[in-house]
Amino acid sequence: MQKLLFAVVLAATSLVTVVTPAQTVLRPIPVTISIVGEGEIMLLVADGNIRPCDSSDNHLLFKEHVKAGDEIKLASLTGAVCVDHTYGAFRESQWAGASVWGGHGARFGTSSSQLQGAVSTDVP
Repeated sequence: MQKLLFAVVLAATSLVTVVTPAQTVLRPIPVTISIVGEGEIMLLVADGNIRPCDSSDNHLLFKEHVKAGDEIKLASLTGAVCVDHTYGAFRESQWAGASVWGGHGARFGTSSSQLQGAVSTDVP
């Protein structure tokens, strides 16, 4: 009788363990950033909703020079991205200030969810 009870408890525990990971699978959310204006700037994009974008609580996705006309395509697993960029006369050091982009329902990974926006080389 004790062996049967032990087998039932073991089987129930293994079912719970198998089901739990399937519920936590995240789908990537497409992120599109258009660069508008003239010339080249620095762009920093991190997966997460913490400011500043280079916070250790975020996951860095992109930190590179980009130029006007570029379209950057990334993917977010959190449903939010932190975006910062340089602009104006000092394009290596004058940062616009972080902004967090997030869409309604984006974190649930539905096929129509996406994050998109534009940053300017001339203004913050």
